[in-house]
Amino acid sequence: MSKTDLNSIEEKRKKMSGENEKNKWSSFGISIVVNILIIFFIGIIGANVIYMTSAINKVDNAGVTLLEKLLPTDESHYFPQSGSFKGGSNCSSSKEYSTNWTNLNNIGIGDKSGWPYSMYNPHGGYGIIQGFKNWFAKSIADCYITNRGLLQKWLDIFTPDKEDKNKFSNETFQMFILAPAMFLVFPLITIFIYFSSWFSEFKAGVGYTFVGMFLCYSWCTTATVSFIQSMQYLLTFLVLPLIADYKRIKKIIGCNVKSLSFLFGLLVCSSGFVYLDTTISVTMFVVYLFLLIKSFW
Repeated sequence: MSKTDLNSIEEKRKKMSGENEKNKWSSFGISIVVNILIIFFIGIIGANVIYMTSAINKVDNAGVTLLEKLLPTDESHYFPQSGSFKGGSNCSSSKEYSTNWTNLNNIGIGDKSGWPYSMYNPHGGYGIIQGFKNWFAKSIADCYITNRGLLQKWLDIFTPDKEDKNKFSNETFQMFILAPAMFLVFPLITIFIYFSSWFSEFKAGVGYTFVGMFLCYSWCTTATVSFIQSMQYLLTFLVLPLIADYKRIKKIIGCNVKSLSFLFGLLVCSSGFVYLDTTISVTMFVVYLFLLIKSFW
């Protein structure tokens, strides 16, 4: 075999090797799995946010909204002895609720009072010990009421109205824009909760708060309450709607499966441009655009 033939075979081998290196099918396959997990996560948190923004439209016989039950702001919920508890596409807005109150009660949602609010006694006189208990319970309750009240007002901005004229109630917007944004601002939420906790302590009792600053219990209370409320903020949009009504979450995802499939297709095309050659990736993208345009006809 001549030297020329050997060079020709070597060039073909290098060319085939280069093509195999360019089409990284194993990496492409892994990226598809990652894309599925991303879509699953976006679908869950998006559906959870939509569930919370529409919860204000679910009202029981006593006139109390589901959102108020999940995020209570009425002081009587915390101190029941002081009074009774009063209370794009929007495909999922027509779906029925099937709230599982047994699950919610098991994690302390929907039940009134409990520790530390049971420490509060409006008729306990002015003793130092009872005064401290009242301050402790009152400061924590006020912090929850304030933060939950603000969160309710924020969610109400995106609540669907009867005429379906609220542009912010579009479920595609809420799933892909609002839901991620509510997690991105988490550091700011944590800072706000920290200062809100201090404000509630001073509101409950300036004297006890100042003394606590020197004896350190005010600092410990603020740090603990801030951490717990910050974690609860995350869990409210990560798992609470799933615990409350997983059937409705499935229906919300089903109503938005078309938008989720479009995003998945876009992620697959982007993976193609990263791991596959130009011919294959461009062909994939053209097919994706064709299917996308066809869906609007």
